[in-house]
Amino acid sequence: MEEVHLWRGSDEQRALRQRVFKSGQFAYFDGQLGRPRWRGRKVLDFGGSAGYLLLNPDCAILEDDYYCLDVVRDAVEEGRARFPRAHFVHYDRYNCSFNPEGAACLRVPDIGVEFDFVLAYSVFTHTGREEMKELVSQLRALLAPGGALAFTFIDPRHRSWPDSPERRDWDNLRWRLEKVRMEENPDVDVDSTAERARAASRQCILVNGSDLYLDTDEIAHYEPEAQRTCYVFHTEEYVKSLFPEATVLPPANDEMQHCCVVRRERE
Repeated sequence: MEEVHLWRGSDEQRALRQRVFKSGQFAYFDGQLGRPRWRGRKVLDFGGSAGYLLLNPDCAILEDDYYCLDVVRDAVEEGRARFPRAHFVHYDRYNCSFNPEGAACLRVPDIGVEFDFVLAYSVFTHTGREEMKELVSQLRALLAPGGALAFTFIDPRHRSWPDSPERRDWDNLRWRLEKVRMEENPDVDVDSTAERARAASRQCILVNGSDLYLDTDEIAHYEPEAQRTCYVFHTEEYVKSLFPEATVLPPANDEMQHCCVVRRERE
């Protein structure tokens, strides 16, 4: 089930939140960042939902040092209840999938903290390139000297599971289309959509499992109730061109997401 359905889906889907969530984010970032010292470091989990980063049994981030910004008000409230010593802030910014009634272009709030780590897991898989560039710039400004911003993205052409008999011939975009076909819309034309996507040189956006946009942030207008899923894919080469000072790492921990790491120099 897609995460957006756990917050904006049917009553039955929302009721599954306590049993369906992803808890591997800490292990992912810990490995991608070279297993740094987390204890006593200030961490901003940008788009951190209800604080699932802290649910990893090996998470070394102290609850008091954990800050979360998320566009889903219910997620923020749930996180506050689960982790009362952590810091949760509702960021009421527009997002096609998760907060279609939010304010467009709302700046990242200044929490008054310089962060040693800013982490964004599967945030820029739901935003276009211009919004990604804008938000990365604002998040970099929140880093303490020597701090690191690490965010994920999905390359549509990367084959994430070459050793899997069922998925080894699928690139990431085809995997998403097959998932839509099996779980949401059996009529989606996987072959045709995957073939069209090959024309993209930088980015493609898949809205509601079937509407494909290539190399543009300009998508059709959807009424809020019709905005369910919006997946954005950026090629590795394009992300490197947007952030030439960053380090781009391949997927790890059986994930499909690359990791882009931007650091602030020590003063």
